[in-house]
Formats: sequence, structure tokens, C-alpha cells
Amino acid sequence: TMATYGRQQPPFTEDMRPEPIDPYGIAKYSIEQDIKVAHQQHGLRYNIVRPHNVVGIYQNIWDKYRNVAGIFIRRVLAGEPMLIYGDGEQTRAFSDIKYYMKPFEQLIDGHDGELFNIGADKAYTINELANTVQRVAWKNGFEAEKKHVEGRHEAKNAFCDHTKAKEMLNFSDDTNLEETIDTMFKWALEQPVREQKYMQYEVEKGIYDYWK
Repeated sequence: TMATYGRQQPPFTEDMRPEPIDPYGIAKYSIEQDIKVAHQQHGLRYNIVRPHNVVGIYQNIWDKYRNVAGIFIRRVLAGEPMLIYGDGEQTRAFSDIKYYMKPFEQLIDGHDGELFNIGADKAYTINELANTVQRVAWKNGFEAEKKHVEGRHEAKNAFCDHTKAKEMLNFSDDTNLEETIDTMFKWALEQPVREQKYMQYEVEKGIYDYWK
């Protein structure tokens, strides 16, 4: 995950020293370190990939803690407002999964000990994403309300440079956000209603109001 880069100046490059700022990024970086030790101690062949903001059909949109695009779609279909954290001017590059299978497959037998950023080049604000979901919802006969809530502890701007993947894996990305969201929305319409997962919190102090 690009969450390992933290609040550094994007676009993030593979040579940047990881500075994760949240438990998610810290946990993923710890796994990267564990893999490297397994290589040193046992000769494990490995490559590390840092995808980011991956979207597409078959995604679990019923988990309230997952990708924001899927969460927005689920909430619209449930008649709930899309929750925008803070001012919504955070930037992210939403990446259509269909462009990443070939480079991922190459890493099964090709390369060793490499690190790759893989994802879309173009960044959007969360407000722009919400507007896109709103347009798609209207086109499909649904209302789509937006609601700003308490900001999160997160990097304001986070997106990556993919030069290395383009040069070494012949990676090419053609994500069209509006088309991807439209495809996801139509797919979600065909899915059965699934129960949304809720978690019990051991520590409630300092958690976001909308998580309670």
C-alpha cells in the first residue's frame, strides 16, 4: 500500500523512505520488512507491489472500512449520504484493477527483490469522486446526497509515480474514473443485499463520530 509513504510530497517514488502515519500503513510496512528478512534468512524470492486506491467490480463494497469509491456506491444504493471526511480536498489516484493483472502476473516468475508502485497516474479530490458517483447515480435513477463529516488522520495528498513499472513491466494504465464508477454501479445493482459488517471497539476514546 502507498500508505507506507505517509505525508511525504507526492508523487511517491520507490526510493522514498517509508514514513507511515497510521496503523494500516505501519502494519503493511512491517510485512514488507518481514518478507525481506525471510529472503535474507531463508532465500525467499519476493517482489513488493504498492498498489493504491484500487477499484472495480467484485470489490467488497459492504465493508464500511474499505475503499471510498465502493463505500460511496453502497451508501447511495442504501439511500444514505456519501460521507466526505473534512473538506474533501484530499487527492487520490483511483486505479481500475483491470489494468494491473498483467504486471502482477509478470512478478510471479520475473524479477526478484524489486519494489513497484502500480496504479493510476491521474489524481482526483474526494469531492470530485463524490461528484462522479453522484452523476452516475442520477443516470441510473438514484439520488445521491453528500455530507461532510469530521476529518480523518490521513495524508492530505497521496498518489504515486509509476515510471519504474512502466519501464520494467511495460505497465500501462488507462483508468477512466467515470466509466469505472458506472461499471461498478451497474454491477452493484445486480448484487443481493448483504449485511454490512460492524465492529466492536475496545477503545472508543478518540475514534471518529461516524464510526460509533
